[in-house]
Amino acid sequence: MVGDVKKCIDIRIDFLSQYYVVPQEMQSEVDSFMEELVVLGESCFNAAEFEGRFASAGLSDRFNAILPKCTPRPAKMTKEQKRESRKIAGEMIAGNKKEFIKDALSDAAGYVMTDVKGELIKENRERMIEEGTFGDYTRTTNAADDVKRITRFFAKKFNR
Repeated sequence: MVGDVKKCIDIRIDFLSQYYVVPQEMQSEVDSFMEELVVLGESCFNAAEFEGRFASAGLSDRFNAILPKCTPRPAKMTKEQKRESRKIAGEMIAGNKKEFIKDALSDAAGYVMTDVKGELIKENRERMIEEGTFGDYTRTTNAADDVKRITRFFAKKFNR
């Protein structure tokens, strides 16, 4: 096997073994995948050919499907990695500050509106029960819903 092709294969194998724990029920699937990687690698003349065939043969998709089925290994971050992670997170937040605020306000407004609507529905239902009109209201709205469903049914039936 050519050296640069072997590196491509080793990177994937090392990535999987260093960063993931393969569940027992997945082990045969992972072993089969690794064997296919080696067979593909032995038939390629360089890394570019390997990578192209890796993607076109569906092995890339299989590799990406295997990862979520495995358990990530806990890893300690070095001080430098933590510092870099904080820096990137800060840049992301700074760059998207307006979107974060807009989304947060939108979510909060949505929760408030849902609570308000729910409370209004509850109060109206209680009022109608006290007035004795809830039964009439229920029958009327059910009839209106039935008419809508029948109308949609016939509209679909005749528009074919």
